[in-house]
Amino acid sequence: MNPGTKKALSIGELDSQAIFELPAREMLSLVTVVITNVLNHLSVDVDVSNNQVAVQLCAAVNAIDTILTGGDSLTCTIQQKH
Repeated sequence: MNPGTKKALSIGELDSQAIFELPAREMLSLVTVVITNVLNHLSVDVDVSNNQVAVQLCAAVNAIDTILTGGDSLTCTIQQKH
């Protein structure tokens, strides 16, 4: 065998080396995005299962906040759902 060649592992060898299994997709923890109107203290919670979506949602809320007038102000927080 050449020095750069590696031996292929059998299915049994692969299974024995598995350290963990990923949970079923529906078992992934949710993240809650909380959007609050600071002026009237109203808020809405949006549950998402993807951190990247949560970050993008807050970025959109922050962009909308920059164009609001009349004292309205929005905040966006990301919380881990238990």
